[in-house]
Amino acid sequence: MRLLIVGGTGYFGARLAAALQPDHDVILTQRTTSVLRSEWITRTGLQVLSFDSARDASLPLKGEVDAVINLAAPGAAEAANDPEAARARALATVQACMQCLDAGKAARLVHFSTFHVYGAGGRAQYAETDAPSPIHPYGEIHLACEQALQNDPRAWRVRPTNLVGAPAHGDLGNQARLLFLDLCRQAAGGAMKLHNDGQSFRDFLPFDDAIQAVKRLLTAPAQTERLFNLASGTSMRLDNVASLIQAVTPLRPSIEFGKGQDAFRAPFTLTTERLQHLGWQPRASLADEARAMVQFFS
Repeated sequence: MRLLIVGGTGYFGARLAAALQPDHDVILTQRTTSVLRSEWITRTGLQVLSFDSARDASLPLKGEVDAVINLAAPGAAEAANDPEAARARALATVQACMQCLDAGKAARLVHFSTFHVYGAGGRAQYAETDAPSPIHPYGEIHLACEQALQNDPRAWRVRPTNLVGAPAHGDLGNQARLLFLDLCRQAAGGAMKLHNDGQSFRDFLPFDDAIQAVKRLLTAPAQTERLFNLASGTSMRLDNVASLIQAVTPLRPSIEFGKGQDAFRAPFTLTTERLQHLGWQPRASLADEARAMVQFFS
């Protein structure tokens, strides 16, 4: 297959591109450049196009691709700092992806949203049939992008939980502050400190499982459901997450907790039956991924 990954040089996008490259012709887009990203692009030999929806009206794609994978969306901090600009950029990116489909340059779009469209927690289970109720601009922006695609049979929408894995390169930008990633970075330095009390819950899914889900969606029959949760299905309390990272770190770093409290104070699950119906099963080891992340930062 010939694939276009919009935002493919980012944290998850780079790992996805590297995993797809052996079997497919992969093209990436990036909004910004850096020495670290350029070095990674040179090493992999991947084709990269410059695209910024705040500046460019369309994707600079020559020829046709079998599918477009859209990973380009504002992060939580960017969405909170300037919601209107972030919303406009995200929707413009979706529109540019759809232009490829409308022009016959692609037959399918796999669009990454977020499970934060469900809201701030409080439910024991989250299913795709549940009504979304985001309360943060990050979730609201992603929901607006979903709604722009919901009636198009060519668009598959994915709601991932916290995807984690060893970075492909060192230019992480704002994503360097993601909790699991930041804890692994701290662990490599010999000490971990959380600002919260460690009693909140999160669902972490290793990159390898997320990559397998993308592969399933790229070949999913057209008559299947087109909205999918992407999660491990098991939430973990953050103090246990810190202990897991500590156990796989040779330095056995200390762990310090703060007094803050955040959302998701009780265990929860995201149902993934729709993906499993396509043959997807999460099998990757979170401990192995944490070990690789610590090694990367070491």
